[in-house]
Amino acid sequence: MKLSNLINEEKDIEIIQFYDTDIKGIAEDSRHIKPGYLFFAVKGFQRDGHDFIEDAIKKGAVAVIGSDAERLKKFKNRKISLIKTRNIRKTLGNIAHTFHGKPSEKLKLIGITGTNGKTTTSFIIYQALKNLGKKVGLIGSVYYITPLSCEKADRTTPPPIKLNQLLKRMVNEGAEYAVMEVSSHSISLHRIEGIKFNAGIFTNLSPEHLDFHKNIHSYFLAKYKFTDFIKKEGIFATNSDDFFGRIIAGLKAIHQFKMVSYGYSGDIKIEKYIHKNGFSEIELSLPFKNLKLKTNLKGKFNVYNIAAAVSILNYLDIDIERMKHVFKDISVPGRLEEIAPGIFIDYAHTPDALEKVLKTLKELYPQKHLTVVFGCGGNRDKSKRPVMGAIACKYADRVIITDDNPRFENPDKIVEEILSGCNMEKAEVIRDREKAIKTAIKHRKGIVIIAGKGPDEYQEINGVKQFFSDKKTVLEALNDNNKTVG
Repeated sequence: MKLSNLINEEKDIEIIQFYDTDIKGIAEDSRHIKPGYLFFAVKGFQRDGHDFIEDAIKKGAVAVIGSDAERLKKFKNRKISLIKTRNIRKTLGNIAHTFHGKPSEKLKLIGITGTNGKTTTSFIIYQALKNLGKKVGLIGSVYYITPLSCEKADRTTPPPIKLNQLLKRMVNEGAEYAVMEVSSHSISLHRIEGIKFNAGIFTNLSPEHLDFHKNIHSYFLAKYKFTDFIKKEGIFATNSDDFFGRIIAGLKAIHQFKMVSYGYSGDIKIEKYIHKNGFSEIELSLPFKNLKLKTNLKGKFNVYNIAAAVSILNYLDIDIERMKHVFKDISVPGRLEEIAPGIFIDYAHTPDALEKVLKTLKELYPQKHLTVVFGCGGNRDKSKRPVMGAIACKYADRVIITDDNPRFENPDKIVEEILSGCNMEKAEVIRDREKAIKTAIKHRKGIVIIAGKGPDEYQEINGVKQFFSDKKTVLEALNDNNKTVG
């Protein structure tokens, strides 16, 4: 593709030097540059891409786009295109989409944003569409799935180049639909720039990522900005029982796309929810029709996730009778996942998510002793630590506080901050996560929940990610106990 075709729609650029060469590939990491590539000199939080322009040129880059005109001008003596942009991340997103053939325009793309529920809702929609015989892809915090491939995700919403490569692969493999988690980081950092969604969902919002967004207001505005990426003829579903969801619903008149709400007071209304014989029985009231369904997913919070999914599937004209049966057996890795009878792992790492999962377990097993093992991540929002400690002690009978990705922080300091919100009669500290999990299982009196990691398989300490799996550790503990008994 000619460079002129790539930058044709870009408004915030300044040409410093231009040769209309064929662009063979694009990269924002100079280590990935090959002859004929366009290099994006992105100034990041830790490194500045302008420092690697020389390296990119040596490897064959024929064009460079950056945000520092003076540093770009230093390379005017080379036969290379030099382009300055006011917003390097936005330009990268747009050009990545164009270079890969604007793949989002060839898919029915469904995006889910919100603090909690993104992964479960995306899996519900993905598996429902698959159960209906549709070809569908999935991009989220657990896996990147195309019709013919599956790889573990390294972040919720990948950077623009990777994201558009995945969407293009889905198109090439015959996908009709794509379901995608959209994080607040990806919106703020322009990873989804250029992409348009047929449908969007806002699940809920509670304090999270405040180390990045600084305050709840900025966090909400980042989430709300997702509505800018919905097609005019598309649909957006928002949670009417969430404070911020109601704010979005109240702005319905300013948008051209269709907006619906879901919840106990929504357009898609939750009429009934009971847990019976291992299944959740749910009744939803839709415009002009009712839907009764069964699902293996547990908890009131999952009723909202189901309602969100139904809101979108209904818009996509999925037959209501067929919809009754697609939710019965939904598998979501690391989301209230029962590894063995009474032993669960869950990704809950926010106060809201931890409260919901513990409350659900107390409702499902009211007479049983509940043990929770959890910690809080280092170099992240510190304000949630005592809050999560208080929540754990409110609902659980035994609370074991352990390490969970301390990163560059002192783990003892993290634990101390969690303990400041705890009932000390219930709480204890076992910093070694493996030992904490095995202790909880060996001495369990009822239900055990290990929270924080879910399907993640690493423990990050001083910038190094070491392999660690809550699920694997649980299975080892059960095996060790069986050997002891034997």
